[in-house]
Amino acid sequence: MPCATVPVIELKGTGKTVKIGASKTPVIIGERINPTNRKELIQKLKAGEFDVLEAEAKKQVQNGADVLDINVGVPGIDEEHAMKEALRIVQGAVDVPVWIDTSNPKVLEIALKDVKGRPGINSTTGEEKRMDVVIPLAAEHDAVLVGLLIDDAGIPMTSDKRVAIAGKIIERAEKKGMDRKNLIIDCVALACGTNDMGARATLDTIRRVTEEYGVNTTVGLSNVSFGLPDRPQLNASFMLLAAGQGMTCFIGNPNDLNMQFAIKSSRLFWGEDKFAMGYLTWYRKKQAASEAAAKK
Repeated sequence: MPCATVPVIELKGTGKTVKIGASKTPVIIGERINPTNRKELIQKLKAGEFDVLEAEAKKQVQNGADVLDINVGVPGIDEEHAMKEALRIVQGAVDVPVWIDTSNPKVLEIALKDVKGRPGINSTTGEEKRMDVVIPLAAEHDAVLVGLLIDDAGIPMTSDKRVAIAGKIIERAEKKGMDRKNLIIDCVALACGTNDMGARATLDTIRRVTEEYGVNTTVGLSNVSFGLPDRPQLNASFMLLAAGQGMTCFIGNPNDLNMQFAIKSSRLFWGEDKFAMGYLTWYRKKQAASEAAAKK
């Protein structure tokens, strides 16, 4: 089990501060404001119906999201305008911090000027052109930066190569004036259905990055179950394994009951839920919702 102590990172929203690395149970970043594989959301964004994001944001926070990832990257739309609208609507609806999720440097720069509080940037990679653009923006705006363990050769299949990319990202960030305490390394989750050692490589990388570099780690959790049955259960199981290796935050679906159970039980078992009140409150709400649904 990882023995390194990672720094506590503070993200700030319009009214709430979230501390990553402060507890054994990882912080959950809500993934639902993202059009990937979501046809209805793509259509809404293309039509300029950004108000749909208010309900998406509120539901995720109500279900336990600590931070919200915001991605509006739909081909053919004005992403700069879409990101400005998304930030305005989401930050007007909920008080939690946000992660700005875009591959467009111009969109990122505009978002960093408009966002309220202290955001995360999702993400740079180990690719030279990407680091040259994103790291200076993160340093200039004092944003928390996610470093995705991909380089110009693609996604490494082994933990050795991934850890090497982590070192490169950290070194480059520090040369640009960033402290590694403001970095979160994304150890890259791959689909187990197409790579039988993919999840093992991710878990090993989380442990090694935590121990060798003393930085916070994350993954895009749901990638691990792509193409397999019972995806919510697999995602929740993988989250607990990754947390055991030192992962301090992750992008996932807070609306899923399996994930809610995993988070609540983790807090309970680590002594982070006094007298089990958080777990019991959640359980009673779940039971009440189930009973109400059965009466319809």
